[in-house]
Formats: sequence, C-alpha cells, structure tokens
Amino acid sequence: MKSGFPLLLVAAGMLLAFPVLPKAAGEALNEEVLEIAGSFPDGGGYNDQWTGSGTPEAIEFAGSTILPEGTGGTYCSGFTFAVAVKAAMSAGLLEGKTFEQVRRFQREWYGAVADENIREKQCAVAVENLGIGREVAVEEAEPGDFAQFWRVRSGHSVVFLGWVYDEHGNRAGLRYRSSQGTTNGIGDRVEYFQRSEAGRGQVDPERIYFARIGL
Repeated sequence: MKSGFPLLLVAAGMLLAFPVLPKAAGEALNEEVLEIAGSFPDGGGYNDQWTGSGTPEAIEFAGSTILPEGTGGTYCSGFTFAVAVKAAMSAGLLEGKTFEQVRRFQREWYGAVADENIREKQCAVAVENLGIGREVAVEEAEPGDFAQFWRVRSGHSVVFLGWVYDEHGNRAGLRYRSSQGTTNGIGDRVEYFQRSEAGRGQVDPERIYFARIGL
C-alpha cells in the first residue's frame, strides 16, 4: 500500500480497520471458492514460461486426467481453474457433464481457443458455456467471484477478494488471489487501475470480466 493514500480494502476473511461491504444473498458457493483458494499454500514457485498445465495439482474428471499437476510452479489460469473445478465438483455442478465438455471448459478458461470473445473474457464465457455459472457485471462483483482482467501488456486470471478504494471513495484497483511472479507463485495481491490516484496501475478498468460459479 502506498503511503499518503488511505485505502479501503473490501476483502473476505480479513480483519480490517475499515468496514467490509455486506455479502449478497446466495453466496454459499463464493464462500466455498474462497475456502478452496485459501487452502492452497502460498508460494510454490511461478512458472513464468507458462508451460504445462500451471495447476497446483492434477485435475481429474470421469476417471481421466483433464490436466496433470503443473511443473516448474503454477501460473494464473492453472491456479484459478483448479479452484473452479474443485468448487464445481463440491456443488455437484459437473454431474452429467462429459469429459469432452470439461476439457473444452478448460481450454476456454485458459483462452486457448480461436473465438476472440472467449479469448477476451475467458472465465466469464467458460462458466456459461458449460452451464455451471454466469457472467457477473462489475457492479455486482463479490469476493469469491473469478475475474479475468487485462493490463497494458498482459492479462491475469484471479479469484476476486475485493475492491480497493482511494481516499475519495472511488475504485482504485482490486485485491485478488492468484499465481504471479511477485508472490513467487500463489498469493494475495493488490493491483491498481491505470491513471488511478492511489497508485501507478496497469489494469484497464474497462477490461475486467467476472464469473460466478453456481446456478
């Protein structure tokens, strides 16, 4: 946090000096997502070559391997995909789905498809296409949603923990849990928007897409 700019952090599971925004109704699966995301230990190394699966553990479905455990550390899409699949399985949302459907879900989640809209929104489209969730407007985003956002030169797949506000009450950035180089793998981080008064940010506030798992 940069000195001279008082910030409000809206995050789940933290004791803060500022009030936390109330949760919306029907957030049980969001709580599950936060619990699962927090169950993976911090660190573990970051795969900055983005090779292999990038997952913290093997992803199994219907007796077959969707993705093997990542080697050389994790990266963002691998971490968030692992969290999403565990949450969806715990809620029975993958019952009746085929291996091919879940494999397609993985490719869309990673943006490894030709469709430009899917490559842009990734998780927000993937959950709808598989029928296990929906895209959520920025104004409705809650801790435990997934987010795909874009910086000046790169993108990031994360578990959303809350907004960061500047001293005027304007959104200045977001707090999230994912895998990145700055945390040597899995960890919590804050990033700021471009032209934010609260910090020199890289995040484009017009290119943030949220996904919520649950029906």
